[in-house]
Amino acid sequence: MISENEAKIKDEEFELICKYIQLRYKSNISQRELAKRIGIAQSTVARMEKNMHSMSLGNFIKILSVLGYKLDIIEKGSDYE
Repeated sequence: MISENEAKIKDEEFELICKYIQLRYKSNISQRELAKRIGIAQSTVARMEKNMHSMSLGNFIKILSVLGYKLDIIEKGSDYE
């Protein structure tokens, strides 16, 4: 049985993946091109997008950089949330 906290983390991870996919589409970059630019297999990107594989934080930061974004930490309940 999955705990409430684990479920929340999974939901947040899914939401983050959905946002990243929107950014990739907006940037008009294919999975193949993105994978090539950061040095991973296209299948790894595909599995991450299907929420079948958790991307390492380092690779996720590289992906965001290629798309012209960066990862930031904000306090819960802030105006940016």
